[in-house]
Amino acid sequence: MAKRWSRMAAVSLTGIALIGMAACSGKEADPVDTGAGQAAAGTQIVDKERTVKVVFPENANQPVKKDAPIQQEVLKRTNVKLEFETVPSSNYNDKKKTLIATNNLPDIIQVEKNDLNDFGSTGVFLPLMDYMNKGLMPNFKKIWDANPDMVKMTVDGELYGFPAVARNELKNGFGPVIREDLLKKHQLEQPKTFDELLTVLAKLKELYPDSKPWTVRNGTPQLLATTSYMLGSGVNSTKGNGMYYDKDIDGGKYVFGPATSAFKNVLSYFNKAYKMGVLDPDYAVTTQQQWTEKLTSGKSFFFLDNSGFSLNYTRDLRKTQPEGQFQVLPIPEYAPGKARANFYATVFGGKTFAISAKAKNPEQLVKLLDWMYSEEGSNLMNFGIEGVHYAMDDKGEPKYKEDYVAKFKNATPTPYYALYSDLGCCQLSFTPYYTNTMSQTQIEKMTGNWDAINDEYWGIIAKDKAYNEPVMDPPLSQEEASRVKELNVTINTMLDQEYDKFIMGVKKIDEYDAVIQKARDMGAGELEKIYSDALARMKK
Repeated sequence: MAKRWSRMAAVSLTGIALIGMAACSGKEADPVDTGAGQAAAGTQIVDKERTVKVVFPENANQPVKKDAPIQQEVLKRTNVKLEFETVPSSNYNDKKKTLIATNNLPDIIQVEKNDLNDFGSTGVFLPLMDYMNKGLMPNFKKIWDANPDMVKMTVDGELYGFPAVARNELKNGFGPVIREDLLKKHQLEQPKTFDELLTVLAKLKELYPDSKPWTVRNGTPQLLATTSYMLGSGVNSTKGNGMYYDKDIDGGKYVFGPATSAFKNVLSYFNKAYKMGVLDPDYAVTTQQQWTEKLTSGKSFFFLDNSGFSLNYTRDLRKTQPEGQFQVLPIPEYAPGKARANFYATVFGGKTFAISAKAKNPEQLVKLLDWMYSEEGSNLMNFGIEGVHYAMDDKGEPKYKEDYVAKFKNATPTPYYALYSDLGCCQLSFTPYYTNTMSQTQIEKMTGNWDAINDEYWGIIAKDKAYNEPVMDPPLSQEEASRVKELNVTINTMLDQEYDKFIMGVKKIDEYDAVIQKARDMGAGELEKIYSDALARMKK
């Protein structure tokens, strides 16, 4: 098995350029990648019009518009009519699990890597490796060949979905964001450690007694996912369980965070924040909408989450507080001389588009998805129709047309989300090779929403050496994936009932030692070994 992975990962990278640039140059002639600007007939994938049903989550910031311009253009170019069935993001996992468990999948469905691990062996997803080996996925294969880590998306050497790939992505991640204007107003020093952070927030609580200085969205799981790594322990922020890769232990190893003494320190920190009145007493039940309202109305002054929210929140805050300003902080130290954080994945965001094994004419669906990784396909799926929505700049990169972008200058919730919704494009849509910061930056500059705060934000992150590149988990065998799923359910069910007891002080922090032991008795150590063994196989 390991040898098969090695063979797949060892394809020559000669002549392959970076993702988002030469990887989609369109210079090689093949039956799918015809290059942007060519006649629509040259990219038709099916002779007779075919409807393809796609299921993916709908983000509240970007409502899905039926028959958006991109969908209409895909039909013209490929003869494929995309029929979207979307589910609100908050309910999507339940819907997805039901569809998979009952083998009632649409033609294409958005899933995560753990879904492929858990269900790849059941035969619900179409295996793709043979299609790639037969030359039917030329555009995707360029990206595969250029990124040896892609092999980590396999299960027992088989690929069960098309990973969504980011194009020309800027680097940011979870980060601490504070009301910088209040620090200046009250002559408070910018906190350089997490202990100093609590001191500063306590002072703001004293100055504004009715405030809830540190607010959190989506409850305890989000609180721990966004902060525990920075506080010296960790959980997996995308899979919702305790397993994560810690670069600082024995040169790098997999650890089940909540089953360690380091995680006890994380809970102790939040217990202190809670008792000081710094942490929002409603942290466990606050929704994203309530979180946003607290921050943009001036009720809360700090969050540690997707730091990019700070840019929009500053604009909303200034509607009532003209001097208000959120800004990301350099990552504070959790111990003397120790600060760390992870970037978001800038190539593989985690989601995957899988084809139902029961879909009719699956080869057509394979070619459709592969085409979306071409220059023509990616430009269309992110920028719309050339000459209508975008034009190529002097560097050969697509750029939105200013007259089109101007229509969304005052749109809500943001100009870029409104444009994405109108076009049906980009990261939150059905877009396997997507743009995110590339598109957002263009739109914000064209609408006048890019200012000194934006430059400062990206500059702070670029200079902060505490950020690390994320580590993609190694591929698991079907047997390992099944065991991991079983252990995670039992261990995390137990742990989820314990965290708030320690944060809120219902239990004394020393009692967490018993929880650690219970988690290890239930199989935390076995989980660590499974991931460590899988990683070792990759290195052979």
